Amino acid sequence: MYVDRTISELRNLPTSEWNLKELAYHFQTLNQIQIFLNDDGKKIHKMITDEIESRGGLPKDEGAWDHSSEVIFD
Repeated sequence: MYVDRTISELRNLPTSEWNLKELAYHFQTLNQIQIFLNDDGKKIHKMITDEIESRGGLPKDEGAWDHSSEVIFD
């Protein structure tokens, strides 16, 4: 279960102030409903995508006993 800030709580903050878990979660959520998004939703999705790209993308690492191969947000 996701326990960080909701999109409503983040709405007035620049994406540069979002943490990586928030970016990953909301990116995945919006990606799954992308065909249903209105113009505002598409704008937020693009802002999140641009921020993730500006940070070098989501980490894709080989997992080990002490860490996952992906960002865990639930």
